[in-house]
Amino acid sequence: MRRCLSIFILFPTLCCQADTLTAMRVLRDECLGCHKPGKAKGGLLLTTREKMVLGGDNGTAIIAGQPEDSLLYQLVLEDADPHMPPKKQISKTQVEALQGWIREGAPWDAKVFDELPTATPVALSPLPSAYQPVLALAISPDEKRLASSAGSKVHLYDLTKPGRPQIGSLIGHDEAVQSLAWSPDGKTVITGGFRQIRFWDAETQQESGKITDTFVGNITALALTPDGSTLFAADGETVGAGFIHRIDLGTRKPLTSWKAHDDTVYSLKMSPDGKSLASTAADKLARVWSVTTGSLTSTYEGHTNHVLSVAFNKDATQMATAGADREIKVWDVKSREQDVTLGDKKTAFTALAWTQNGKALVAVTEKGGGSIFTDLKKHDGAQRSETAKQTKLAGTGTMLYSVALTDDAKLIFAGADDGKVWIWDGSGKQSGHLPP
Repeated sequence: MRRCLSIFILFPTLCCQADTLTAMRVLRDECLGCHKPGKAKGGLLLTTREKMVLGGDNGTAIIAGQPEDSLLYQLVLEDADPHMPPKKQISKTQVEALQGWIREGAPWDAKVFDELPTATPVALSPLPSAYQPVLALAISPDEKRLASSAGSKVHLYDLTKPGRPQIGSLIGHDEAVQSLAWSPDGKTVITGGFRQIRFWDAETQQESGKITDTFVGNITALALTPDGSTLFAADGETVGAGFIHRIDLGTRKPLTSWKAHDDTVYSLKMSPDGKSLASTAADKLARVWSVTTGSLTSTYEGHTNHVLSVAFNKDATQMATAGADREIKVWDVKSREQDVTLGDKKTAFTALAWTQNGKALVAVTEKGGGSIFTDLKKHDGAQRSETAKQTKLAGTGTMLYSVALTDDAKLIFAGADDGKVWIWDGSGKQSGHLPP
């Protein structure tokens, strides 16, 4: 009898917790994309209970205990006008979860926002044949081959021969390949697309494995530890938080996942010593993580728009970040202070790469140009042009998405919106392109 009574007493609490989690997952998956910092439609933020109660332009979102009088509940009903979410009707179960949650006082459990969401089924249509943006580039460790995404395909080029001929293609993705990496021994090419990572034998160009059961969105970036034992992958839904997955390459199984940013992660970079992992995202932040533990080491704030790319110098004492705010910031990793600021504030930087010897930082832009920066000097209040020597890359006239370079920066490759891979030498002179 005593045991039965205990279960009776605990059961309402457990049910309440379950209802809270269910309702807050509806908020996270269906509402948060439009009601978070930087994108607070109607002035409403749903990132904390206090901000939700404070409300937006139309007043408070909820009245605790009164769902029928709460805007958050009223606007998700099928006949609501205006209706939220704007382009869909959430399920009856989701509507009832919100109703019951508000009736119970809208208890809050912030841990929900750090969970990896459950992937919802998506029907993919074939990509148009003309859609071939080069969203990712990667040079093999021996610098003899270049991997270049082209829509859903990846092409391999021989960099040792005149004309740099194509030597094969990796075909298997149904969607745009957004990230690439080579294994340290050069035997495997790793590709990231929508909800999948594929592994390819670089010699035969045949698929050797894939991971498809873990991810919720686009694999926007990949980074490998120097010993090739661990792969890190950036993942996230289009309007949701950005996550990082840690994957054991021996078993090709995910080990851990964590929320890294409040919005899409655009770039990952491993430090040369393999101890730190840098990430940048649409939440305007750059972060550094411990490779061993996955714990957050430091956060870098200063960009005023999406941070699209990141790169370490040769000893990881400095980190460069490039953003849609038309600036490159070079940070002292330890102090988190800005050492150098680069850029003319006229065009957004889309991708960065730092030579392994640390002598050159290369950036490309949305307008089809770019620069090689050398002799970086700590910013002392002087003009930006005095903080580094700048060699401009001859323009291409088309948007550039990705960049890769040889260790000495004597060859620079950039992937374009039109499917071409443009090539420059170390003086910034254009030396042609690889065809789409």
